[in-house]
Amino acid sequence: MAIEWYLQCAACEQVFKEEFVTCGGVPLKEIDMKTMQSKKCQGLYIAGEVLDIDGVTGGFNFQSCWSAGYLAGTSLGLDVEKRYENILE
Repeated sequence: MAIEWYLQCAACEQVFKEEFVTCGGVPLKEIDMKTMQSKKCQGLYIAGEVLDIDGVTGGFNFQSCWSAGYLAGTSLGLDVEKRYENILE
């Protein structure tokens, strides 16, 4: 499916003149998608181009990075607050 989509985009060069596809990274099955925390390394939050999300650059990947970054940052903040709530009081 992904290869077929890529070939379709490559065939329409007039529309996507300067676009290219990025791929590779940490598999999504290794990430808790609600928090963006690694399932293999507790306390490690992953977002952005490090994730294995394939797509045409220039907008869709930006939204993916921003959304994952928001989830990771919010989750990390809550995690830190939870771990150190005794110290903060």
